[in-house]
Amino acid sequence: MLQGLELSYAEFVDLCILCGCDYTETIDGVGPVTAYKLIKEHKTIENVIEHLKKENESEKRKKKYIIPEPFLYEDSRDLFIKPEV
Repeated sequence: MLQGLELSYAEFVDLCILCGCDYTETIDGVGPVTAYKLIKEHKTIENVIEHLKKENESEKRKKKYIIPEPFLYEDSRDLFIKPEV
């Protein structure tokens, strides 16, 4: 699956979090297709958030992406990468 998507495991985990998981909220305006494009381009959730904040600040566009506060993606990432099994 990782080869087919051309993603590293870390990128795949971030993609899954952006698509929605039980451990945190999702970013309004980001569905699976957009999440995949954003991860392919920006590689990490941190970079995606930075990009989306700039998109929201653009005067040419209305605020399209609503990033939850708090966005617990780091905790979610830890649960996926280091599960307590």
